[in-house]
Amino acid sequence: MAEVTERDSNGQPLEAVVNAAKIAAVSAAVGAAAAAAKAFASRRNHHDHEPEDEQPDEEPQDAVQEPDEEDEEPEEQRDEVQREPDREPEPEDEEQEEEEEPVEGAAPGDAQNAAGRAREQLEELLGKPVESVSSLERTHDGWVAALEVVELSRVPESTDVLASYEIELDEGLDFRRYQQVRRYTRSRADSGDQ
Repeated sequence: MAEVTERDSNGQPLEAVVNAAKIAAVSAAVGAAAAAAKAFASRRNHHDHEPEDEQPDEEPQDAVQEPDEEDEEPEEQRDEVQREPDREPEPEDEEQEEEEEPVEGAAPGDAQNAAGRAREQLEELLGKPVESVSSLERTHDGWVAALEVVELSRVPESTDVLASYEIELDEGLDFRRYQQVRRYTRSRADSGDQ
């Protein structure tokens, strides 16, 4: 026996018409929700840029508003507005860079005193003799020196283990800080990082 299918006035199967109506209703609801979300985001961006005292009174939450075409911004413009704060450099950083002035020079006698004082203080701290001063720099508020120390003596001397220390002194040549910056064998002194 053949199955009987109900049909509407145009001859379409009734079940197909009902399914099509359901799909159309769901699509309309999804479209309306997407438009409302887009309008809400656009309005929220618009209100975020207004001063607080000029914001209009809040509307009741249950009131549904249709999105205005004028209120909607193109997506690219919204993205640009959101990215702008990230691009602005902080003025404090620029001011600090501009404030840095060249360091005043020092007389050779002052540099020699600073190197000698750095050597004395590091020898006192480590309990080992300083072999040489490899660099000395005048800073805005003191001195920074790099000193070479024999950490481990070996035979032959080319296998001695040396360490380079950086020591910082204040303006009065008093100790501020020190740190070991590298270790190396005497035979590999020129190779740098090891």
